Amino acid sequence: MTYRVVVVGAGPGGLVLARELAGQGIGVTVCEKESFDEIGHNWSDAVEYSALKAAGLDMPELVGRQWEGTLVKDGPDEPGIFEKHAVPRLKVYSPGRESFKEIGFDMVTTDRRRLAQHLVKEAEAAGAEIIYNHEGRDLLYTENDQKGPGGVSVLGLTLNDFKKEELIALYADLVVESSGFKSVLRSSLPKHTGLADPFEDSDFALVHREVYNYDPEAAEKGFLSGSEAQIIPDHYRYGYNSGYQWSHIHNERQIDIGAGIKSDHQGADPREIVEAFIAEHPAVKPGPVRGGRSLCIVGRPLKNFVAKGFFVLGDAASTSVPTTGCGVGSAISVALHAAEVIAEAAAEERNDLEKLWEINRKFYLEDRRGPSLAALNELRSVLQTLTHEELDFLFQKDLIDAATLQDAINGSFQRPVLAAMTKALWAGITRPALLMKLNSGIRAAEKTYNHYLNYPSEWNALEFEQWQREL
Repeated sequence: MTYRVVVVGAGPGGLVLARELAGQGIGVTVCEKESFDEIGHNWSDAVEYSALKAAGLDMPELVGRQWEGTLVKDGPDEPGIFEKHAVPRLKVYSPGRESFKEIGFDMVTTDRRRLAQHLVKEAEAAGAEIIYNHEGRDLLYTENDQKGPGGVSVLGLTLNDFKKEELIALYADLVVESSGFKSVLRSSLPKHTGLADPFEDSDFALVHREVYNYDPEAAEKGFLSGSEAQIIPDHYRYGYNSGYQWSHIHNERQIDIGAGIKSDHQGADPREIVEAFIAEHPAVKPGPVRGGRSLCIVGRPLKNFVAKGFFVLGDAASTSVPTTGCGVGSAISVALHAAEVIAEAAAEERNDLEKLWEINRKFYLEDRRGPSLAALNELRSVLQTLTHEELDFLFQKDLIDAATLQDAINGSFQRPVLAAMTKALWAGITRPALLMKLNSGIRAAEKTYNHYLNYPSEWNALEFEQWQREL
């Protein structure tokens, strides 16, 4: 069977891409391993408002502390995509809860399963075909004598048909992998292409999150003694056990509680962190309503997303925000850029590496999302080496200030200015070793950011190899 474009994985990025291409008359087939009823995560995530708006969703408007709009849920089981409670300002606590910073939060809490099902319907309405219970297994490709991504031409893939219990081969002008961090398709390519590199343990966080019913009147009485009355509604506890712990209200009856830690961390399990938080808050009623446990990719993005006839998208390309694990916004952003490039390529009857390289250029050089994510990964790596006591000190002395946290949590890296560095120097003079650690993280992040701004704007094997060596 021969296809125009095959997208493997019906995540937000893959579905937005399929919808955009199908809407321009390009034949698209999306292969998804789950059924329609099981598609997407069974929880709600903080997703970038601007990315969802760019994807054309009917976005809600903020009225006080609530979202209002056609896609907002009126209750837990009511139709809609977006949770009613809004978090325009988020309190970010130090690990010991001794201090906090209040930041602007550019997110809207989004039901991931409802979002996926909504995008499926939009993709189908545009003309895309969705095939369920089919999982990608391997890429079909030919090789030449070149090394690097120019050394292969992808012709199609094999799929596992769960219902018929058989493998089938599909040939396509373009295969798009949007199947999540397991990235089995790109991993089947030769190592020399640079696309098959496995993710390291340090690239993941182990996350456990659950939605609970709660008593809003009891919640108003606060945390334990009542001295921390705002800690239960909407907060992050950053750097806790090398990761973060949070609670977000969804509506007047339900609250989302979760934690994420380094996947190779030897401390507490995120489930234990969630259970400890619930034990401290009598307002939370025992017994989760929904939720789950999973690994979350938080590492540096792939250095390249494309080969001839092939494109990697979303978690398979590690484009989540390293400081939070939020990946939907990046996946949608890349999908929208890629749709423009692929549509042009289809009009020119091309699927070559030189043409598809424009997807990399847009991600790394046009909107600069790539450099920010790569830089934040370096900063995350250093911050995760700090103890709770060290992070509490940095919060208290404003060495980690509200502006830095706001940028990092919203997925943007901003270079520290001289005034901020001077302030940091004087505030941290009593802790020179800690200041050196912080400085090393900032310098590594800045160097990484600057290097990604020198990303090759066009495909050139020698330039790309030199760029990789310098990285």
